[in-house]
Amino acid sequence: MDERTILLVDINSMFASCHQSVNPSLRNKPVIVGGSMTDKRKGMVIACSYEAKAKGVYTTQTVYEARKLCPDAIFVSRDHRLYNEFSAKIMEFLRLVGPTEVASIDEAYVDVTDRVQDGLHPTGIARYIQRTLWEKIHIPCSIGIGPTTIIAKQASEVKKPMGIVQMGTKQYQTYFHPQPLHELYGCGLATTEKLNKQGIHTIGDLAKADLSILRVLLGKRGELLHDYALGISRNTVDTMREHIDKSIGKETTFREDISDSSVVFEVAKQMSERLAARLQQKGNRIRTVSIVYKTERTGRAHTKSVTLPTPTSDAEQIYLTAIRLYQDHLYEVPIRLFGVRLANIEEISFDQLTFEDFDFT
Repeated sequence: MDERTILLVDINSMFASCHQSVNPSLRNKPVIVGGSMTDKRKGMVIACSYEAKAKGVYTTQTVYEARKLCPDAIFVSRDHRLYNEFSAKIMEFLRLVGPTEVASIDEAYVDVTDRVQDGLHPTGIARYIQRTLWEKIHIPCSIGIGPTTIIAKQASEVKKPMGIVQMGTKQYQTYFHPQPLHELYGCGLATTEKLNKQGIHTIGDLAKADLSILRVLLGKRGELLHDYALGISRNTVDTMREHIDKSIGKETTFREDISDSSVVFEVAKQMSERLAARLQQKGNRIRTVSIVYKTERTGRAHTKSVTLPTPTSDAEQIYLTAIRLYQDHLYEVPIRLFGVRLANIEEISFDQLTFEDFDFT
């Protein structure tokens, strides 16, 4: 296949960074997004700045734990309208740099092959993107550069915040093969545990593993992860996003069993808003809402679903539906994993915004 140059632009701690951008008094301070508006001891951390992360705060942690680790943290309420506005600005800017695929509200792949062939250096392009976003809207980002999407994605994780890392296939393998499996994109906790039982502990082990064993263990996903371990994936970006996924979802595994409904409500709210933002960005709606859960760390995942009478992309409706499912089937039941999944996705027509709708000034 033709050699391409792809960037993965990853906005660092996007939710917290958006609040720091619009409120300069929050800059260089530990900012935590989330928490209960009625009880300051309850709720969950939705996002946090790097200053808070340095104190041990992490996403999905309870506010009570976060406050103990970082007493001087500044808590702010979530504002997904703000995040979507920033995301739209950023994606429109990236489209001026090169063909862009929006991977999520805070990530995008940018194909800069043509610009490189015209004589520009990939790291120079990355520095321009990084500098422009910081100087214009005070948003930090890390950028990975590679010949495939998986190498660009993995490279973007190496140096945060504000890092730029370029890797070829050999460099990728040299750096990542000694790393543990959980450092590989798409290799979650349950998958890691299955592979560990087969003596596969590192990304390099996975790259050398017998494909027949991986197919038995993980099906087609085993082949995909094997390719990822080798640095193999598509080398194109999908600018149109014409393909409609059969379903989209988000899950989180708690460090201990959770029976506090307020924590689950916070998780469901965060997931519903992020998933709704994805639907709205792509001009899609859904008919089916499901919750996914595990009652044991290594147990089987279960789902409960409901099909709505009319399609929607409304975050509040998705959230209320997920909570109703939780209350009907799981209320006060200790769970280790919880997720929200949306299915029966259909496309809707919408007016395409132009770059003039978003002004960096």
